[in-house]
Amino acid sequence: MANKIKKYKTKELVDFLYKEDGLELEEEDLEIIRKQRVSGRDFLNISKEELQGVGMKLGPAKRLADFAEECKEKKLCSFSTYKTHKDLSEVLEKYGIFGDITRIPQFIPHK
Repeated sequence: MANKIKKYKTKELVDFLYKEDGLELEEEDLEIIRKQRVSGRDFLNISKEELQGVGMKLGPAKRLADFAEECKEKKLCSFSTYKTHKDLSEVLEKYGIFGDITRIPQFIPHK
């Protein structure tokens, strides 16, 4: 997951954090991220103290710092680890693949 987040520009990071359940961020918190131009790479190494230093309240600063640490440790799941057909279908739909996995184009290596 960290490799994906590292590539986020500030706007993408703010959109990602806004959608993340459990962070309970308010517009004021997201505005601090925007004003400080925090990118994904910056976010993964951010500390509670740094966030508080730019005016973020203790609660959101702690949640964001903890979440950043979790993101560094999380690994993205491969498609084969989903337990049910429904789980797999939901993930495939995110990538624009509807129906079954036979619609995924085959990789043909070059000689």
